[in-house]
Amino acid sequence: MNKLPVVALFFMSGIVANCLRQLLAYSPSLTHQVLVIATFSCLMLAGGVFIVAEIRRHRKSREQNREAKL
Repeated sequence: MNKLPVVALFFMSGIVANCLRQLLAYSPSLTHQVLVIATFSCLMLAGGVFIVAEIRRHRKSREQNREAKL
């Protein structure tokens, strides 16, 4: 059971790779557009997660400073 997430990750990676292979056989320019959009979306998502994590860290440290002063 401990290896279930790894197996699921490899399974989903295989599905995505197969879809991209079929899309590449259909249209290389469409494949390029899909990869560019997916890359941009992942970068935006990672940036959003980073910003939210920084805001939460800042609020938590401010809260701990207030408690330390009391």
